[in-house]
Amino acid sequence: PPQAFVAAKQPAPAGPAGGDDDLSDLVGEVLSADANATGHSMVPNFHCTGCDFPVMRCDGYVWADDVEYMFFRNNYPTFDKLRKRLVRQQGCTGYCCQCSWKSAHSNAALADVAEGLRWRAVG
Repeated sequence: PPQAFVAAKQPAPAGPAGGDDDLSDLVGEVLSADANATGHSMVPNFHCTGCDFPVMRCDGYVWADDVEYMFFRNNYPTFDKLRKRLVRQQGCTGYCCQCSWKSAHSNAALADVAEGLRWRAVG
């Protein structure tokens, strides 16, 4: 089934620091990245419990609407191969592992990107 696009939520008003959630720590790293940058890397300490591979991010891209599961099984983690099904879109990021994928606004929280998938903060 096609994966939904994850929009960035409006930041909450400043207040007392919230929990010690590892995923929250990763959000800061994602938000500190330039939203207009292009490139690819593994998301630090972000792992899929389904395929047991790290989650990869492709900055400046979204996944094509017709991308399918076997494409990722056969091409992850080689960016040059994955690029065939990526569409350039400024301010967005395509995420994937070997079994799942999702496109999101570059400022979307990792917790929101991971919703409905088996992606977890590790470490």
